[in-house]
Amino acid sequence: MSNAGVDGWSEGSDGQHPTYRERLYPPPLVFLLVIGLAALAGIAYAAAYGAVLGWGVGAVLSIIGIGVLLVTSTSLHVDNTVLRAGRARLPLAVIGSVQTLDADAMRQARRHGDPRDYLVLRAWSSRSGVTVDLADDRDPHPRWVLTTRHPERLAEAIRVAAEPANDTPPGR
Repeated sequence: MSNAGVDGWSEGSDGQHPTYRERLYPPPLVFLLVIGLAALAGIAYAAAYGAVLGWGVGAVLSIIGIGVLLVTSTSLHVDNTVLRAGRARLPLAVIGSVQTLDADAMRQARRHGDPRDYLVLRAWSSRSGVTVDLADDRDPHPRWVLTTRHPERLAEAIRVAAEPANDTPPGR
């Protein structure tokens, strides 16, 4: 039983042919900060309960902290049917135009953009980004603003993937 919608897209499913993937991991300095904080907690426990427990607490907190950073880092994904930013999915058929943003344009989009914009901003990942204008009047977000380390590659992947979706007649 298929619940495929317009242009072969269905809610919650990705396409079969990925063309772009990026994971917005924090920089190494953030990982070092987590390890440092875990070490401080380990030192405190070592002073109170002994070195073995202190080392154990520091190691466990480091592993948990690094795991949280890795698991919660946002991914960007483009395939033959959808643009995915984190858990949000946008069918390629509703994409209007795509523009790359340098640091100044990204700052303007964050500070003076439309409050209805859907934002995926990770300040530690990049200062550049991409805007994706939507051609769907029913969507509450007029555009998506995405942080990316490779704005040209992401914009090109979206444009290329969206071409067949935009050429499909609306009655199909």
